[in-house]
Amino acid sequence: MKLKFCILLFISFFSYASFGQSRFSTVEELRKELKDCPEKTGSSYYAYPGPIQKEYTPVPDGYSPVYISHYGRHGSRWVTSDSRYTAVLDVFDSHELTDYGKDVRERLEIVWQDAKGRGGDLTHKGERQHHGIASRMFEHFPSLFQGHSKVRAVASTSRRCMMSMMAFCEGLKERNPWMEITRSAHERDMDYINYESPELQVFSSKTGDFWQNTLTPFIQSSIEPSRLIKKLFLSDIEDNIQYDFFDGLYWIVSDIQNVELGDLSLYDLFTDDELYAYWTCQNLKMYTTNGPSSYNSGITKESSRNLLNQIVREADAALSGGGISANLRFGHDSALIRLLTLMGIEECNKTTEDNDQVATIWQDFRITPMAANLQIIFYKNLSGNVIVKFLLNENEVSLPLGGKAKPYYDWNEVKSFWGY
Repeated sequence: MKLKFCILLFISFFSYASFGQSRFSTVEELRKELKDCPEKTGSSYYAYPGPIQKEYTPVPDGYSPVYISHYGRHGSRWVTSDSRYTAVLDVFDSHELTDYGKDVRERLEIVWQDAKGRGGDLTHKGERQHHGIASRMFEHFPSLFQGHSKVRAVASTSRRCMMSMMAFCEGLKERNPWMEITRSAHERDMDYINYESPELQVFSSKTGDFWQNTLTPFIQSSIEPSRLIKKLFLSDIEDNIQYDFFDGLYWIVSDIQNVELGDLSLYDLFTDDELYAYWTCQNLKMYTTNGPSSYNSGITKESSRNLLNQIVREADAALSGGGISANLRFGHDSALIRLLTLMGIEECNKTTEDNDQVATIWQDFRITPMAANLQIIFYKNLSGNVIVKFLLNENEVSLPLGGKAKPYYDWNEVKSFWGY
């Protein structure tokens, strides 16, 4: 038994460490991974890959799971609006095309006919992602979901978030039809599910200093649309729409992985260098406007203070006998990034002042792919002491706290670290 425990502990630690550490020590390593898997260059459009970790660190002796607090991003979706497809198609249809351009236009028509009238909605793949996450949650913590156990689910008023919530709850109810799940998606909940402070709105505005002085120059120094335009069109397109056109194509191409179109691909539109360069621009945007960048002076993470307050309040209520097995929340990638930053999750809080180095220490596709999720698992012993473990995308992650039981932490110490 001791040998088996040690083997499991070693396997769990290896998996935990490999996920927890910075994945890439050099740009070359990162570029190779993205070349081998161009879908990751889709930034936040990367389809949920499922958990990397296969075995979890054994729970300290005497502790049993008593409650789960969860925040999940909606699953795979179509590009956010129909107009983002038609804007690109209009450029094709108002200019004379090369033979290659005509071929691309035909493939884009297939994409458009699938997406038409569905802009921003959850795809069937997105439903399956949340259904699968829920099923695995049940498998890992079956004692929490027995009999008439009570679960509360709240979603952003966005339709894709509500549909994600329904798919997740269905995944639980299929395993135990007697479970009591209450669901809601009301405007009153938006003050914490996806809150953006006025300061954050100003900071992340395209007219703000970050966009004007940092992001736009970074994009223009990284991307040159002329190669692609010459390959698609017999004459140049207007200078003022070239970057918007490149951007529109990038997101449509990246999103194909989230829909049901067989082996259709448009990655031949871009070179490896172009995909890498534009991903670094999107990654820098997410890192600065939602993540741990010192450039935002903490404005971004404080927008998730209401959400963290809600998490702590509901957890303490459940632990004091509130009768709730799990609180499930369904929102958006930006809110989740801000929450992870505010919480101090180490894997999401690496920082650098060098914009060119951001990509090697912080990758949006690892943190918030489609259906990204944070699960906080609470355990209690007979003495009433509570410890917690954090799972990001179903993989163990850490806080900068001491203790021999890492990745398990004393709940009171965690709250103190957060300022409660």
